[in-house]
Amino acid sequence: MAQHEISHREIYERVVSLEQKVDGLKRDTSGMVEAFQAARGAFTVLEFIAKLAKPILFIGALGAACLALWEQIKIK
Repeated sequence: MAQHEISHREIYERVVSLEQKVDGLKRDTSGMVEAFQAARGAFTVLEFIAKLAKPILFIGALGAACLALWEQIKIK
């Protein structure tokens, strides 16, 4: 079985080819990476809003209860 000798030129051409493929993959996936980073930022904002929602709902419910009590007092 004869072994095929690989020349430096063939190795260089393969390395160049691989570099081109890697650069292509980097370009193709850069949009997905940007989208994931944007989604991570959006989830951070949504988490902040969720933390604010509970106290705001509590204050709103307390205000509604006070208004209902005031209406009952006014009626009597």
